[in-house]
Amino acid sequence: LRYKVPCGTRCPTGYKVPLLRYKVPFRLQGALQSTRCPTGQKRNIEVFTETYQKGKSFLHMLDPRIKLIYLLFFSVVFFLPVPVKKYYTVFLLIFISACIASGFRNVMGPIKVIMPLLILIMLLTPLFHPEGAVILKAGNFVILTSSGLNETLHLVGRFLGITVLFFIFLRTTRIDDFVLALRYFGLSHKNAVVITITVRYIPYLMSVYENTVDAHKMRLTINSVIPGRWNFPARFKNLLSVLTSVLIQAVKGIPVLAMALETRGFGRKTNPGQLKRMKGLKELIFDIILSFILFLGILYYIFL
Repeated sequence: LRYKVPCGTRCPTGYKVPLLRYKVPFRLQGALQSTRCPTGQKRNIEVFTETYQKGKSFLHMLDPRIKLIYLLFFSVVFFLPVPVKKYYTVFLLIFISACIASGFRNVMGPIKVIMPLLILIMLLTPLFHPEGAVILKAGNFVILTSSGLNETLHLVGRFLGITVLFFIFLRTTRIDDFVLALRYFGLSHKNAVVITITVRYIPYLMSVYENTVDAHKMRLTINSVIPGRWNFPARFKNLLSVLTSVLIQAVKGIPVLAMALETRGFGRKTNPGQLKRMKGLKELIFDIILSFILFLGILYYIFL
């Protein structure tokens, strides 16, 4: 039997997936029917993937040169020796702006990715800072002190702030505009091309990995053995086969990547022309004044 499943708004057609007449385990059913529409966004064959998310928020409409200055400014702020309260106030400002521009679920995505790292920081950092008043101890062994807690909160806030900051910058800024902003501040054409390919190629490899995992799941049958959560040898074996497929796909894309570099003038002695130009500074007077006031307000709050 075959059942026609609607693909959602991304695909105008339906996609047929097989349904089995006999009962199968719940996890196996999900594996057999979790394929995405072949004409959807993640079923492309392009070598580059755009990180930009369309929107009409104030961050989307802001000039990329000003957003680049914001990025550098807030990155420096998260490395300043300021109290924890002011750290998380700045992070809350960035987090709210990111939620308005991209949505709460999208913002929580990168935070979930770095969550294991944050947990590791919270477990190990207090052990290396035994100075200060003792907050928690087991017998004669000191587990948590005031200095360790303060350092842990600083590191966690720094990782959270920088992660959300770069995520929302790439979500609200087109790569072409980002490169034009870098070129405006004096970056060479060669380095601009390298940054463009790096920013776009890494998400492409992630999409290839997701598609490969889906393809491996489609090969499961009713007699397939799904490794348990704690069966690390079997899970590593499956991961190795997936990474091998991703590596093969990446190697097959080298000629296309080379042609993309050639069309962008990589390796030429003369720089190619620009099809798009940025706004003049006279058109950004209002944005510059507001940004200057915001910078002064944040600096006054931090060093008050």
